[in-house]
Amino acid sequence: MINFEEFFLVLVFVFIINCILLKYIFIINMDQPSDLQNKIKTLQQKLPSLLDDFKKYYVNTNKNPTYSDYQTHYQNIKANISSTANDLLKIFGDVTQNSQNISNSLSEINVLIESEKQKNTELRSIQNGVDNNYNGSKIMIDEYKEMYNKNYMKNILMVIGIIGAGITLVKFFGNKNSASSNLPVTNK
Repeated sequence: MINFEEFFLVLVFVFIINCILLKYIFIINMDQPSDLQNKIKTLQQKLPSLLDDFKKYYVNTNKNPTYSDYQTHYQNIKANISSTANDLLKIFGDVTQNSQNISNSLSEINVLIESEKQKNTELRSIQNGVDNNYNGSKIMIDEYKEMYNKNYMKNILMVIGIIGAGITLVKFFGNKNSASSNLPVTNK
């Protein structure tokens, strides 16, 4: 025959696990949380009445061990408690399986995140190279613009100098031609 204190402790333990599982289900989003929550709520509702019936029939069975109705009810209550405990263990197994599935999914996601981080690092290094090339190109363009502007100014100054030299030559040689035209022409 089972000891009442041990069985009571088992029931309390099952009830505590039941409460913990209910909180666990609320914390973790699983595939079928509503089904599991409903099962746990059903078990939570059944446990107090089962415990009350167990106490009543345990006491009556021990007081009147020869009375068969008490024995039958006592055995039925024990079977119901065992069934409830098995259901709770089944739910615990489902929660554990869902937790394992979530853990596996998170591991897969973590691997994908790491590969994306690696791709991001590669793309950033490429971007830095492009940025450096862009900055280098921009510097080269700026230097060429500066060289162009200097050469443009040299060319403008050269054109101004040539025009100035041309004007000076025209004035200098133009005056000599006008001076020679003032000279008398001798015919030979």
